[in-house]
Amino acid sequence: MADTAYPRVVGERETREWIPTCPVQIKKLRIEQSAPDAGLTLTVISVPCGDFGPVSFTADVTYQNGRRETVGSAEGLSLVTGESAPVPVPFSDAVYAQAVITSASPKHGEAWTNPDGSRGSVPASQKVLWQTDPLYETIRRECAGTVDARYEPDEIGGAWRCACGQINLESAKSCGGCGCSRAWLKEHFDRDYLEKRRAEYAERDEKTPEAVKKMRMPGDRDKLKAGLIVGAFLAVVLLAVLTVKVFIPSARYAHGIRLAENGEYERAEAVFSSLGSFRDSRDRMKAAVYDRARAITGLDEVNMTTNAASPWFSIDENGVLSFRKDLYEKAKGGWNSFTVPDMVDGIIVRELDRNFFINCKELTVVNLSDCLEVIGEQAFYNCELLHTVNFGKSLREIGPRAFINCYALETMEIPDSVEKLGLRAFNNCTGLRRIVLGKGITYVGDYTFALCVGLKSVTFCSPVTGVGAGAFAECASLEKLFCRFPEEDWIGFDLPDNEENMYFLEAERVFDQ
Repeated sequence: MADTAYPRVVGERETREWIPTCPVQIKKLRIEQSAPDAGLTLTVISVPCGDFGPVSFTADVTYQNGRRETVGSAEGLSLVTGESAPVPVPFSDAVYAQAVITSASPKHGEAWTNPDGSRGSVPASQKVLWQTDPLYETIRRECAGTVDARYEPDEIGGAWRCACGQINLESAKSCGGCGCSRAWLKEHFDRDYLEKRRAEYAERDEKTPEAVKKMRMPGDRDKLKAGLIVGAFLAVVLLAVLTVKVFIPSARYAHGIRLAENGEYERAEAVFSSLGSFRDSRDRMKAAVYDRARAITGLDEVNMTTNAASPWFSIDENGVLSFRKDLYEKAKGGWNSFTVPDMVDGIIVRELDRNFFINCKELTVVNLSDCLEVIGEQAFYNCELLHTVNFGKSLREIGPRAFINCYALETMEIPDSVEKLGLRAFNNCTGLRRIVLGKGITYVGDYTFALCVGLKSVTFCSPVTGVGAGAFAECASLEKLFCRFPEEDWIGFDLPDNEENMYFLEAERVFDQ
């Protein structure tokens, strides 16, 4: 169900990019709608990269729809670091925004320009402070009231990063995010200094003030003994609670971050999901899902949307995507080309649901996500004008009757990743002239290409173990079987010499093509 609460967030993008030498870093771009009849607005949240005071800057913004297609742009927006006042968005179908900082004028410092128009890049990951670090508690005590220490301060090209994670220019003496002094960080994160402070804290904690000893009366010994027993019991209980609630989750949290840093995003996602609301596990889980989609697609930014922004989509927890054609047509008016997104509601699209595009007779071109693994049963049934299908690189299964009655298809090249073609997958595609079966296809099932009366050639990229009953029934135009392997690898098929199989048996076999 679409989100109808107002004001509502139409689309939001957190950014990690930074342009070297730029005194501003944009943290978030958010598109909102305040009321049903109100226009869209853009809010930009940014931080100065150092103690320059508020930084005025200009930015060029590109707007995209839910399919990550550019719908327009705005140049030279004037902004100030912090959370900007809402800026009107002139495009009603905008969902996401990308910004490029073009110039900046710090209150204290030199003006900056971006002559190359670079959007910047994501810096290398900063080392996280783990609770397993023997100096962790000492660092927390040292930083209390000064900085929320989540990372170890470090330096990158032309800049330094604070313990809070904010990037600051080399010339900055204090952090633009939290205000912590760079000199203070250098002193208090020095390992020798921390070792010394740890010893001092331990001595202070162990030492009992003499005044307290003198105040104790002899009759207090029994009370003290009882108190020690109760205290020991409570310590055991507290240790057990800390182990379950803090130590074990902390270790798993650290393991999840290491997995994400090593590119094992799916395992990292599972770890953070199991941690629930521990620290920022939910945000870490979302980031792992997004990074996994980026790894699959090879794109810096994946094509993503939400049910609120695109109410014609709904997705389950397994990544099965459903589509409401009536809602799409009501919102868009008409269509013939369609792009399936990579993510919906933060979930990677892995499968098109049964009957996804059934009877979409105006559909001509479809672009499938690189994340998509399965085309569901009858997904393109009766898409009579469909002539182009751009498959993704992760597709492994085309379901039963997926493309029945797609009369306009002329060439079908099945990717090497596909391992299974369902029953009657391309039945009655009368305009189909040429088929290329990728290396993953080792068996052609029953009636897969039956009634493809215009089919002239089939190319096998790998030897197949068999061809099912009527796989090429009524393919009277079938002339050649091109085999991209040596003739000795042709296994041969035990096919009854009947009318259903005659065209396949009679076609000329051409090897090593």
